[in-house]
Amino acid sequence: MSIRVFIISALSFLFFELQAQESAKHEKKIFKDGDGKVYVNKDLPVYLSISSSPDGSDRQILEGKNPMYSSPMYLDSEGYNTIRSPWQVDPETKKVVSPKAEVIFELYADSKAPKTKINYESGNVSNKDGKVTMKSGSVLLTASDETSGIAAIYYSIDNAPFQQYTNPINLSEEKSNSMQYYAVDNVGNAEEILTANIIIDNSAPVSNLDIDGDLSDDVLSVRSTIQLEALDNSSEKTKIFYTIDDGKTYLFSKPISMAGLSEGEHTITYFAVDDVDNNEEKKIYSFFLDKSAPRVIDEIIGTTFIANGKEYYSGRTKLKLVAMDNKAGVKEVRYSINGGEFKLYESPFYLSEPGNLNIEVLVMDKVNNRLRTTEFSDKNNLISYVDLAGPKLQHSVTGPSFMLKDTVFITKDTSIKLNGNDDDSGFKEIDYQIDNGASSTYTEPFNIELDGFHIITYNGYDNLSNSSTERMICIVDNEGPEVFNRFSINSNKSKVIDGETVQVYPPHVVLFLSSTDKQAGLDKISYQVNGSSMQPYRSLIENFKKNTLYRINVSVIDKLGNENQKEIVFYIE
Repeated sequence: MSIRVFIISALSFLFFELQAQESAKHEKKIFKDGDGKVYVNKDLPVYLSISSSPDGSDRQILEGKNPMYSSPMYLDSEGYNTIRSPWQVDPETKKVVSPKAEVIFELYADSKAPKTKINYESGNVSNKDGKVTMKSGSVLLTASDETSGIAAIYYSIDNAPFQQYTNPINLSEEKSNSMQYYAVDNVGNAEEILTANIIIDNSAPVSNLDIDGDLSDDVLSVRSTIQLEALDNSSEKTKIFYTIDDGKTYLFSKPISMAGLSEGEHTITYFAVDDVDNNEEKKIYSFFLDKSAPRVIDEIIGTTFIANGKEYYSGRTKLKLVAMDNKAGVKEVRYSINGGEFKLYESPFYLSEPGNLNIEVLVMDKVNNRLRTTEFSDKNNLISYVDLAGPKLQHSVTGPSFMLKDTVFITKDTSIKLNGNDDDSGFKEIDYQIDNGASSTYTEPFNIELDGFHIITYNGYDNLSNSSTERMICIVDNEGPEVFNRFSINSNKSKVIDGETVQVYPPHVVLFLSSTDKQAGLDKISYQVNGSSMQPYRSLIENFKKNTLYRINVSVIDKLGNENQKEIVFYIE
């Protein structure tokens, strides 16, 4: 009778639907492969039975000496285990085979879950911080097991029910996919659920160009830089490549300087590439690099005069500044006069500061190219000079005159002379008017005939027509003083002597002389008695002789030399 030994394990036959987020309840079991190897889930109890027939119809459970550990028993070692009988017996002779050898039943205990790997078939794949980005492609799952081998791989996408993996998983829709997967071996050991976040990115990034610094209608300066940046909804690593004109292609890493480019038209071609090789269509930006500052031309509006190496400008002279630029256009013009603050030029301005003229001009275009220059009206190598003042004027007189406060006393014989002097652009001429009369150009000294108060107003002009005005206040006096006499005693009779009637006075009479002048005032009184020499009148005249005819000639002179005379005739008894 043949004896068969059976290994029986406690099996669970409950199945559950595979739902997302958790694996199914896979049964733990015994598995026999094609080579006859028997694999036992190490967590299962093992019962040994014996039978004398292949079908096990008379099978009996074996119990060891210590049923607590033998019925059931558990395999203690991971992997290879054996059940042994002491010696091999020849089935025909029923005798121990020589040389002696044990009868060995092999078992393989398996408690370890398999391990699954994920791979991607899609060109460049980005994997960062547990997030995978790739173009449309396939996801491949492979698993390995140390002992009993792989029974199946399961996966779920976006919380769908788990399904068994049989072929590569094709992902083509552009979105983020949340994937779960795990493997089960042949004795029911299930792997912990693994996760993968897979982003399908079929869209190229979008690059943008920005100008830092000077910019005006696609005109740049050497201080400008070009900044490139790219946006991508999925990829984190995006590269930008650029080419200037027909040059080399570079990877953008820092702002692009304009310093090395020539002035003129340029183009920059640029595009972005994400980390899964989505390539943006090339973009082109055309610009003009303006390295030149504007030019300034000055124009004088008004009178100028050149003398002694200087070009003179008057206070009525304006300076006009005209700025021109090659491309960007003029932004502003500022000017400084003789080191003063810079003022914004808006229209022609007066040259209002006297003396040597130094005008500094600062002109700027719309991309801030600037020129600062002190050149001004130097076409003839002349010094620029602003003359704001009219000539210095003065007057003088020749002939009878004297001054009282601000008034000159003169006569018709007094000559009036007008003078002008200008140290800058030079003296030109004088015109004058007497009182409210007509204006005349002064050419030579002149006189005023008419007695009385007069005002001479005269204007002087330099070669820039700067003017100044002075006046002369004068009083013309052409008449001598008036003579007055008075006796200390009134005469009460007269007498005819040589046909002339004269007044008669006693010897003790006293004669007083006086004089008044309308304008200049009395200077002196002189008199002579009966043909004697002239003598100055200082006091009364007395001590007359009896029976004598007296002729006293009186002369009065004012301060201008105008003279008047008077004869006084009387008789002393």
